[in-house]
Amino acid sequence: MRSRRADLAAALVAVALAPAFAAADGRPVTAPGGTWLRYPLPGAEVKSLVAEPRAPGLFYAGTALGGVYRSTDGGRTWSAPPGGAPFPGYSVTSLLPDPQRVGTVWAGLTGVVKGGLLVRSDDAARTWSVVRRWAERAEARVVAVAVLRGRKVVAVGGDTGLEISEDGGATWRPSQPPLDPGSGVAFLAFHPLKVGVLYSGSYRHPFRSTDLGRTWKRIAGGMVEDTQVFHLDFSPTDPDDIWAATCGWVYRTTDGAASWTRYKDGLADRRTHVVVRDPRDPARVLAGTTGGLFESRDAGRSFRRISRDSTVVNALVFDPANPAALLVATEAEGILRSEDGGLTLLESNAGLSEARVSAVAVTASGRVAVARAADGGSGGLWDLDPATGKAERIAAAPAATIRALLASGERLLAGTPDGVWLAAAPDAPFARVLGVAVHGFAAGPDRLFAATDGGVFESRDGGASWGRVGDLRSRVDTVMWSRSPGTGAETLAVRSAGRTLWWNGRDFGLDARSGANPRPLSGGFGRPRASAYRPAEPIGLDVDSEKGRLLYRVPGPGADVALALPERGLHVAGWAGDPRSARGLYLATIGRGLFRFVPSAAGGSASGELSAPAR
Repeated sequence: MRSRRADLAAALVAVALAPAFAAADGRPVTAPGGTWLRYPLPGAEVKSLVAEPRAPGLFYAGTALGGVYRSTDGGRTWSAPPGGAPFPGYSVTSLLPDPQRVGTVWAGLTGVVKGGLLVRSDDAARTWSVVRRWAERAEARVVAVAVLRGRKVVAVGGDTGLEISEDGGATWRPSQPPLDPGSGVAFLAFHPLKVGVLYSGSYRHPFRSTDLGRTWKRIAGGMVEDTQVFHLDFSPTDPDDIWAATCGWVYRTTDGAASWTRYKDGLADRRTHVVVRDPRDPARVLAGTTGGLFESRDAGRSFRRISRDSTVVNALVFDPANPAALLVATEAEGILRSEDGGLTLLESNAGLSEARVSAVAVTASGRVAVARAADGGSGGLWDLDPATGKAERIAAAPAATIRALLASGERLLAGTPDGVWLAAAPDAPFARVLGVAVHGFAAGPDRLFAATDGGVFESRDGGASWGRVGDLRSRVDTVMWSRSPGTGAETLAVRSAGRTLWWNGRDFGLDARSGANPRPLSGGFGRPRASAYRPAEPIGLDVDSEKGRLLYRVPGPGADVALALPERGLHVAGWAGDPRSARGLYLATIGRGLFRFVPSAAGGSASGELSAPAR
C-alpha cells in the first residue's frame, strides 16, 4: 500500500506536466494538488513621480521594475494597465507630462540588461509607443520636453550622452555638452521662465545651453569639484533663483547660476536626489536624500530630518491642486503621502504592487516574516497574516537591507550588509550579533550557519553568538548543510568565487564532488535559477523560472515533489516551508510579492478569499 506522502507526491508531480499557471491579477490559482495564493504586498521601488498640472489629482509613478502607475485622486490610490508592468526589464527613471496635451506623458527607461528606451503614451499611461531605442546597455535616463515657436523639442540624456529632437521625436541629433570623459547626464530640464534655455546635470557638474544644446557653458561656480547634480528646482517667479540637489548636500543660486552657495547644516552626509520649495512658503525647503526627508524653514540655513533615516527618497511632488499635499517616491516604501507638507507621512500604496521580496521565514508557531528589498536602501520587515494577506511592518527591524531570513524556533535572524540581527522572541527588539555582511543562512538541528563576506560563521546557541568555521576569509555567497537519512553523515559546502568548496573537518577545499550540490537534485532541470537547503534533513528547492517549474527534494527514493510555478518567469529570491504541509510553501519573488502553495490534501484552498490587488 502506498503511503499518504507518496500519494500526495504523485499528485503534485502531475502538476509539472501541466502548463504554468497565471496569477497576474493576484487571484488564487487552483492547480492539481493544491492552490497557489499570491500576497501582493503593496509597495514598489518608485524611481520617478510627476503631477499633471492641468488635470487636478492626476499623477504618474514609474518603478524600478518597469511599471507605470497612475492616480486620479491625488495619489491616494493607483492603477496600472491590464497585464501589469508594460516594460519588464527596464527601470522607469523619468516621467514628464507633455506641455501641449493633457494625457500625453513621456518616459525615459533604463534597461537592466537591455538598451534604453524613450516612450510616449497618449492615453494617460494606458498604452505606450516607442519613440527612440538605444543599443545594449545604453540609457535614456532623463527626458525634457518644451514647445518652442510651434516646434516640440525633446531632449534625452543618459550614460551615453545627450540627444535632441526638434520635431517631436521624428529625427535626432547628438548634443555634446562639455562633459568629462565617462560622465553621463543625470538631469535635464528646460527653464520654465527662460524660453529655450536647457539645463543639464552631469555626473560631475551642471551645464546650461541657450541654443537647444548646440553649445554649453559649465555653471558650477562655488560647487565642490565633481559634484553630481540630480535635480534643479526653479523659482516660479524669479528666473535667476534655482536650487540644486547634488551628491554633496544642496546648493542655491540667486544670480542665474553665476555662483552657488552650499547648504548642509543638519543634512545627512548622503546623496540628495531632489530639492523642492514649499509652494505655500518659499523659505521652507524640502530635501529628499538617501538618508531620509529633510526640512528647512529658514531658506536652507538649517535642516532637520522629518522621516525615518532609512527612507530613501527619489522624488518629491507637491499637488498643484492642493499645495498642502505632498507625495514622496521612495526606494522600498512605495509612495508616501502627506496632507501637511511632509510633517506626517503615510504609505499610500493602494493598487501599487511591485514589491521586491528578498526573503521569507516561518517560525515554529507559524509566524510568517517577510523581508522587502530595494536597490538603494532598506526594504524593511513585515509580519504577514496568511489568512487575510495583511502585512504589518515590524518597527524594530534592522535599518539595513535584509538579504536573508532564518527562523530558529521562535527566534528570527536577519542577514544584512552590516551583519546578523537577532530577535529572540516575536515582540523582542533586534540586536546585532555578528558584524560581517551576510548573504545567506543554513541550519542544522543544533547549529546555524551564515555565509558572509568574511567566510562561514557558526552558532550553536540559536544565533546569540557566532564563531568562524575554518580559515576561509573570502566572500561566501551560499552555505549548504545536509545530513544523510541513512548514515547520519553530515555535509557542509559553500559557494565562493564561483566554486563549490567542501568542509573536511579542518578547512574548506575542492574534492571529487566539486561543482555539484551536496545532494544533487533530480528531475533534469539543468541549471537551477535558485536553490536552498533546509534544516534537519537534506531537503532542497530548485527553481527553473524559464520553464515555469520547481522541484522540491525530500528524503527517500521517488519522493521528490514537482510543481508548476504560478507564473512563468518568476524571479525567486528565497523560500520557506514545505509544500506537503498545511502551512504550505512560500516563495519570495522580485516584483511579484509573495506566493504560497497550499496542498489540497493538507489544507485545501480555504484561503482563496484573498482579494486581488487593485489595478
